[in-house]
Amino acid sequence: MSKRSYSAELKCEILKALDENYSAYELGSKYNVCPSTILGWKRKYDKYGKESLKASTTWKKYAKAFKLAAIRDCLSGKYSIREVARLYEISDA
Repeated sequence: MSKRSYSAELKCEILKALDENYSAYELGSKYNVCPSTILGWKRKYDKYGKESLKASTTWKKYAKAFKLAAIRDCLSGKYSIREVARLYEISDA
């Protein structure tokens, strides 16, 4: 499945509708976005603000030990890939 790119403005529009009591499922259907993606945008927005909705233009480097710890947590079965990305604050976009 290919990743679609959404502008920060569209993400803000969707999140505003989410705050106006539309469900992530309703908005996902309307905008053709996975509801879990919308909820991920919401978490990032709540934690880091509007800047977090913009597409990254750089690669972030991670230390080998950091990557191995994230991989171990993922392989342990305790966390999903998305949970590990959120736990370690690794970009999933």
